[in-house]
Amino acid sequence: MGCDGFPKLGLGTWMMGGRDMPDPSNDDAADIAAIRRAVEAGISHIDTAEYYADGKAEKLVGRAIGEFDRSALFIASKVRAEKLSYADVMSSCEASLERLGVDCLDLYYVHKPNPQIPMAETAEAFNYLLRKKMIKEIGLSNVSVKTIEKYNKYLEKPVFAVQNNYNLIVRQSVEAGVTEYCREHNIHFVAWRPLQLPIPALGIKSLTERGAYPLLDEMADKYGKSNAQIAVKWIIAQCNVSAIFKTSNPDHLRQIIDCERFEMSLDDLNRLTKEFPLQTSYGLTSAGRLDLL
Repeated sequence: MGCDGFPKLGLGTWMMGGRDMPDPSNDDAADIAAIRRAVEAGISHIDTAEYYADGKAEKLVGRAIGEFDRSALFIASKVRAEKLSYADVMSSCEASLERLGVDCLDLYYVHKPNPQIPMAETAEAFNYLLRKKMIKEIGLSNVSVKTIEKYNKYLEKPVFAVQNNYNLIVRQSVEAGVTEYCREHNIHFVAWRPLQLPIPALGIKSLTERGAYPLLDEMADKYGKSNAQIAVKWIIAQCNVSAIFKTSNPDHLRQIIDCERFEMSLDDLNRLTKEFPLQTSYGLTSAGRLDLL
């Protein structure tokens, strides 16, 4: 747990069951086993969305968690951007609950803002879901400070969590003031894609690759950890920041969970913050990241 009581690590489910549509060749049993393995290892936060494989990921989560104590789990899902009208939010939430096999979501996100649908209409739908106890908390994903503030004007309960792309390389949430705003307003900040995927065209390599980033190698050697562990530790060492990871590899799972157990010095964490090459060093723009709305 973090200093704010929110789980520091959460299991992501993107690409489970397929990409944007269900994949008939997907190994569903392997995905279900990965979810169960994570829960058995102590991961309580599971992050999914109706967009992931068009609901298939939620179904897999539902099949995986049925044997566990629901009260010990924190289940988060998201309504897709094109379904933010009042009626669509209602039907989307009901469908997500059915696929997951639960009667309430611990956290329900707007997956991405949609300027074509009034925020007031979306917020009223979320307010209704809160009143009917279909959701416990409200989240926003891929958003700016301006959008958080606008939503809070319409919501009966303030935004609980913000989930943006954030890692050692991609830090537009810092540049845009989102992380600081969340910290100042007691909003949980959740980092998706904590281990940046490689973008060869821009010269960006994976954060897990030895030799790609000398400073990361140095820190990994100093602490006897993998590059991935150092990259994730840098995120979750921040007071109100959590990370969503995805793995089906038992060894990788153990390494990620270990990130909560080992300590890094403040000097080394600050070195990573100040000296690690940022997205601007690579000219990373909307072609390689998701801009905040």
